[in-house]
Amino acid sequence: METKSSIIFVTGGVRSGKSSFAERLAIEYAENEKADLHYIATAVHSDTEMQERIARHQQRRKKQKVKWNSHEQAVNIGELAGVFSKKDVILLDCLTVLVNNELFYKDQRQEMLELKLKRELIELSRSCRYLILVSNEVTYEMSSDPFVQNYCRLLNQLHYFLVQHAKEAYLVEFGIAKSKKGGKK
Repeated sequence: METKSSIIFVTGGVRSGKSSFAERLAIEYAENEKADLHYIATAVHSDTEMQERIARHQQRRKKQKVKWNSHEQAVNIGELAGVFSKKDVILLDCLTVLVNNELFYKDQRQEMLELKLKRELIELSRSCRYLILVSNEVTYEMSSDPFVQNYCRLLNQLHYFLVQHAKEAYLVEFGIAKSKKGGKK
């Protein structure tokens, strides 16, 4: 990958404030670059809890004084690469849900899916100025379920790959973003 990466990786525990932090970061970059803001939503309206989470995220973005161009893409995110310009700021929320959708809904082999997602994420990052990726840390406590273990293993491999290729990487805990690579200290 090129040395001037456009990837900004934001991770943390569930409901740690990482999406809010990533949105603020995206807005800041878009304002600085005078760029359009895009939001790639990967969640699927699968149950009441997910519908409520989606609604909360949508309401929060509506309250912001910026225009978000929203794209709902639960799988095959690479298909969106042609939609963006080299000046755009993209926020993808979230990688954890995207991996779930690809792995469980489409029933793909883990090795093939890992390569596919890496290729699509790099393709997306090359189609814009900044690609901000939000993901969850899900392996603080490992499950004994082999399916969950495979999911966590795949997600960890993607996280490692993304941090290696990222311009900036953040860990968000309790609403506090800690820069681990690049970024603002």
